[in-house]
This record gives sequence, structure tokens and C-alpha cells, in this order.
Amino acid sequence: MEFFRNLKIKQKLVTCFILLAVITGIVGVFGIYTMNTINTQSENMYYNNLVPSQKLASVQSALEDIRANQLLAVYERNPGTLQTRLDAIVTAVESDNVLIKEYEATIQDDQNKALYDTLIENMATYRDVRNANLELVKAQKYDQALAELAGVTQARETVDKDLQSLIDYNTKLSEAILTQNTANFTTQSAVMIVLIIVGIALAVGLGLIVANGISKPLRRMVDSAEEIANGNLDVDVKVDSRDEVGELGLAFIKMTDHINDIMSNIDSAAEQVAAGSKQIADSSMGLSQGATEQASSIEQLTASIEEIASQTRLNADNAGEANELAELTRENAVKGNNEMKRMLQSMEEINESSANISKIIKVIDEIAFQTNILALNAAVEAARARQHGKGFAVVAEEVRNLAARSADAAKETTRMIEGSIKKVDDGTKIATTTALSLNMIVDDVAKVSGIVGNIASASNEQAIGISQINQGIMQVSEVVQMNSATSEESASASEELSSQAELLREQAARFALKKNSRYGYRQNEELAIESRPNRKVPVNNATSKPNKIALTDNEFGKY
Repeated sequence: MEFFRNLKIKQKLVTCFILLAVITGIVGVFGIYTMNTINTQSENMYYNNLVPSQKLASVQSALEDIRANQLLAVYERNPGTLQTRLDAIVTAVESDNVLIKEYEATIQDDQNKALYDTLIENMATYRDVRNANLELVKAQKYDQALAELAGVTQARETVDKDLQSLIDYNTKLSEAILTQNTANFTTQSAVMIVLIIVGIALAVGLGLIVANGISKPLRRMVDSAEEIANGNLDVDVKVDSRDEVGELGLAFIKMTDHINDIMSNIDSAAEQVAAGSKQIADSSMGLSQGATEQASSIEQLTASIEEIASQTRLNADNAGEANELAELTRENAVKGNNEMKRMLQSMEEINESSANISKIIKVIDEIAFQTNILALNAAVEAARARQHGKGFAVVAEEVRNLAARSADAAKETTRMIEGSIKKVDDGTKIATTTALSLNMIVDDVAKVSGIVGNIASASNEQAIGISQINQGIMQVSEVVQMNSATSEESASASEELSSQAELLREQAARFALKKNSRYGYRQNEELAIESRPNRKVPVNNATSKPNKIALTDNEFGKY
């Protein structure tokens, strides 16, 4: 039940209608099944009992025709009409045979089959006795045929009894089926009535449950709304479901709590506004008295700012001259740096030329070495020539001496060039270090120039700012005078606010509020103005010396 109560209204209605549809479907299906059963049994009774009984009755009628024609044939004793009687008998016999075969096809139980077998046997006996009697009639033995007619009658009556037994049996079956149909109808009618009653009870019960689940909470909310309309906010709505009505109830409770909290806040705020407005009025009067003292202090502040402004302008001029000197120094340092770069380039070219001369001397040294080798070879060849090579040996010795002297000179030149290259490298390193120092000087001079420029710019901006401050102080002076008048107006407005707050409290008192509130106003806290001590406003007189006033950006922003 709890689960059904927490369903959404749509789900509840759909569930009720589905349940009613299922019950209606069960009743309908059961009724159709009942009617179909009765109809099937009625068809069985008609085709298996009534129709066979009609066929048996037709057999009895045909037997009566055979009996009548046979009696007429015996009693008329007229050969001229005999054939007509015989044809009628043959026709009736053929009809009986067809009807008997059709009845045999409808037999469905052993008792009916036993009665049918007895009938077939007795009909065979009756057929034999009848045919024998007709043969006597054909032979015109009318007296003998009349005498044996009693046996024919007895055999026919036996067949009649068998036919009647079968008809009675089928009648009994029909009555049993009728009784069964009546019992089925009674039973199934009772079941359908029970199902209908259960369906009606479920429909009414679910309808009442759904209706009460919707109407009762709505009624409670309507009553609560009327209480709120009458000013009573101390109401409570009971929510015991989670459907749309339950959600509406929760929203109603939340709305009531918020309204209660708002009215509580209004009541508390009105009381504190009344108290605050009274203190505002007192503070406004004090503010009006202090405005005069502020005006005199502002005049002294204006004079001090004028002096600061003149000093700032002087600083700006000096900073400008320093900036020009720093710029000139920076240009000279840049020129010296450029000349140093050119000297470095020339020393690098000298270094490259010395390297090339060293390479040439190495080639000369190699040539002297080869010459010395050739002189040695010439001396060897002169020694081999003995007497004839003496002059050639002298020449070779001189050549070798010249080669040795050339090698020595080349080595000395190489040593001197290497010394020059080393000195050039040392000079290059010193020039590079000097260039780096000049670069750093240029950078530092540029930074100093920038700083001095910034100082000059800042000094100019300070002069402009001080001028604006001076204008602002003049405006403050005007505003202070306006404050004096405004304070008096604020005092009268505060009195009016106090009266309006009292009226607001009277309006809020019309509502009966809850004692506990989730969103209550901070009733235990006092307004900031109440917690402040009353300032003693100094009185301006001729002997008192005004204090210096420190005004910040926030103070100027108020105006």
C-alpha cells in the first residue's frame, strides 16, 4: 500500500485502468468460453442425439409404410395392384437402409452400439419373414400368407421396440446434456458474477484510494492557505506520499517556511532600522558640526600640496637635464665601441696575414731541406768520381752550406712570426674584453638613461597628479560644505525612516509567526552602528589647532 501511495498520479491512474481492463478482459474471456462450451454441447446434442432420433423416427415411419403396403397386398388379393405395393415396399426398404447407415455414423458410445447391433439383427429377421410372406402373396397363396402374417407382425413389433429403445436412449443423452448445460450455465454465471463484483469492488476501492490520496492533501493545503490568508503563518501541512500532490505539499511547506522567515526578518529588521535611524540622526548632527573643522584643515592641506608641487616640478627639470647628459654619454660609448670593433677586425686581418707568411716560410724550409738532400747526393756522387769529381764536391758542399743557412734563417723567421702571432692573439683577447666592457657600459648607460627618463616622466606625472589632487581637495571642501547641509536633511529623513519602520512593524505584527525559523534574521546581532561608540565631535574655536587630515583614494572615491 505504501508503494502504491508513493506512485505518481499518472502511474496510479494507469495502474487502476489496466487492472480494470484486465478484470473486464477476464470476465469477457470467461463469458466467451462459457458460451462456446454451451454452444459446443448444444451442437453435439443436435447432431449426435436429435438428428439421429429424427432418422430413427423416419425409419419407424418407413416401417409403417412397409406394413401398410404388405397388409394391403395380403388383403386386396389383387394381382393388378400387387406390383405397386411391392414397389412401395422396396422404396421404403431402401429409405430405411439409407437412414440406418446414416445413424450408424453418429454412434459414439458402446451402449448405443449394442442397441444398434440388436436392431440390425431384428431387422434382418423381420426382412426375412416379410420377404417370405411377400413371396406367398406373389404366388397368390393369400390364405397361407394371411396365416403367417402374425409372425411378420411380431418381428416388426420387435424392430419397433428396438427403434424406440434407441430413440429413448438418445432422448436420455439429450436430457443429460441439457442438465450439464444448465449446471455449467449456473456455475459459470456465478463465477462471472463473482468476478464482476470483485472488479466493481476493486474499481471502487482504487477509485476511493486515488481520490482520497489527491483530495485530502489538497484539502489540507487549501485550509492552510486560508490560514495564511488570514495572517496565521504557524501552519503545518502533513505530507505522506511522494506523488505530485506530495511534491506540491513539500513545495507548499517550503513556501510557508520562507514566508515565515521573510516576515520574521522584516519584523526584526524594522525594529533595528528604527533604532539605527535614531542613531543616524544623532550622527548626522555631529557630522554637521565637524564639517567646519574639516574645511579649515583642507585649507592647510592645500598650501602643503602647493609646496610639494613646486618641489616636484624642480625635480622634473633636473631629471630632464640628467636624461640629456646620460643620452650624450651613451652616444659616445657607442662610438668608442664601434672603433674598438674596427680595431678588432684589423687585428684579425694581421693575424690571418701572419698565418699565411708562416705557411710560406714552412715551404722555404722544406725547399732548403730538399736542397740539403740534393747536396748530400752530389757529394756522394763526387766521392765516387774521385779525382774527376773534386770540383763538383766543393760546389756541393757550398750548396749544402747555403741550404743549412736558409733553413736556419727560415726557422728564426718562423719563431719571430709565431711570437708576433701570439702577441696579436693577446692583443685580440684584450680588445675583445675591452669591447665587452664597452658593450656593458653602453647597456648600463642606456638603462641609466631609461631610468632617468622614467624619473622625469614620473616627476611630470606627479606634478600633474598633485595638481589634480589640489583640484580634488577644492572639490572636497565644497563637498564638506554640502555635507553640512545634507547632514541636517539626513537627520530629518532618519526621523521619517523611524516612523516608517514603526509602521512596518505594525504591519508585520498582523502575522502569527512560527517560533523556530530555519532562515531567521540574526536577531542576536546588533547593527554595526549600534556597536560603535558615540564620537565626540570637536568644537572649532580660535585657540584650537587643526590636526592634519590623511585622505586616501577611498575617501576621495566617496565624493
